[in-house]
Amino acid sequence: MDIQASRGDLKLVTDRDNLAQAIINRLLTHQGELSELGHPDYGSRLNQLIGQPNNRRTQALAELYIRESLAAESRIKEITHIEFMTPQKHQLKFTIIILPVDNQEPLNISMDINLEG
Repeated sequence: MDIQASRGDLKLVTDRDNLAQAIINRLLTHQGELSELGHPDYGSRLNQLIGQPNNRRTQALAELYIRESLAAESRIKEITHIEFMTPQKHQLKFTIIILPVDNQEPLNISMDINLEG
């Protein structure tokens, strides 16, 4: 998602863009990071993969952590697919395809995680 400015402030996003932004924020937040704010389960465990090699085991753990994290997002009806791109040494690149609760059109989100410590 691109951050856009509007009148000197950040532009608000709605609908599908808001859901995509929420998913990215949830996955990039370390689980437990918001405990002091009353959200101990918010986030993901993807940060636990830092320092691991980009192989099938790491990708399987990443998929588990993604599914675990997004299960808490009430606006997601179903995660239909998680695909990992050709492994690069220190970059875990993946695409998630989800079906939103209020829309039958799939939403594709591509991300990459730096595995270097």
